[in-house]
Amino acid sequence: MTDANAQEKLPYNLIPTNLKGVSSFVPPPKGTDLTKADRGTLLKHGLWMRRPDPDREPKLFAMWHRYVTEIWTEENFVPPVFEVTKDTPHNLKGGRRHTNGSYTSFSWSGVVVVGQWVGAMGMWQVPEVSRPNTPAGPSRVWQSSSWVGLDGAGGLIPGTTTTDVLQTGTAQNVWTPPRQRESRPAYYAWYEWFVTDYQTVSDQFPYVYPVNITSPAVHPGDEISAIVQYVKHQDDDPANPIPPAGPYHFGGLMLTNVTSGKPICNLALKPPTGASFAGDSAEWIMECGSDTMPSFSSVTFHSAGACNVNDAPPEANAGVALGNAAQVNFEGTDGIETSVTAGLATVTINYIDT
Repeated sequence: MTDANAQEKLPYNLIPTNLKGVSSFVPPPKGTDLTKADRGTLLKHGLWMRRPDPDREPKLFAMWHRYVTEIWTEENFVPPVFEVTKDTPHNLKGGRRHTNGSYTSFSWSGVVVVGQWVGAMGMWQVPEVSRPNTPAGPSRVWQSSSWVGLDGAGGLIPGTTTTDVLQTGTAQNVWTPPRQRESRPAYYAWYEWFVTDYQTVSDQFPYVYPVNITSPAVHPGDEISAIVQYVKHQDDDPANPIPPAGPYHFGGLMLTNVTSGKPICNLALKPPTGASFAGDSAEWIMECGSDTMPSFSSVTFHSAGACNVNDAPPEANAGVALGNAAQVNFEGTDGIETSVTAGLATVTINYIDT
């Protein structure tokens, strides 16, 4: 299926990108008032998450209102610039459940909520990273990333089975050049739709590897908003119910730099071969992509939640508060390097210097 054919399947205003299988939503024409638009109109302009209730969710509504009036505008839109990589994917790389009921992983740290989800969202500040006391190994790079995702818990948490994961967020790495002592941090946005057989299908679906978004830029301290969603075909009436029941046909990613007021990306991705659309977990993760974490400032995901086919947030009948969900800590070569706490709609991950 070509990008052009993919666009015909969605009732959205899309433009092709330089990456096969990826199309970008575009803002509505100047003068369009999205604050009063119905659900179908919002969907056609790439706003496929529900409109927050201004009384029950004032902070989320304020963010939504700013997005549709200031950020997601024709004059503010710049097509994102992608850099396809062969970097290590952001999938769960082993883990174990301990006798006290806690979980550790060799890559993930954060919260996994089990259920039947079609969307997940969260906001956080890009953490500042620096060289830790533990060595980086031959690569001389300490890698970390903060992200929101759907699926991928892979059986570590009871009730989950899928290993494919749709995800987007920011990367925070530290690199020490050869023969130098001074370390250099690097910050950028990225997305990925990992599947188990990613190496085999990467020619057709290059975004099974992490895709770096080199422009617009992100910086430590920037407030980031991320939304991931499973999306349907045009003829499946995506506006009823909200979000619609499956089957799903595309993945949607929306990443925003709230601090700069710039949309980073708002994309529709053709599912790679092996994507399940199971939705059996949603995640808010601080991940290590190397043997050990860089030292990082505390990361707090707030306004964090997942929605099911009834559009209910986790604290309602769709599931449980995030404080009651499964908490996972990263276990590096020198021991456990993170500490996780969670509340109703928040997840905080702190670095432990080993």
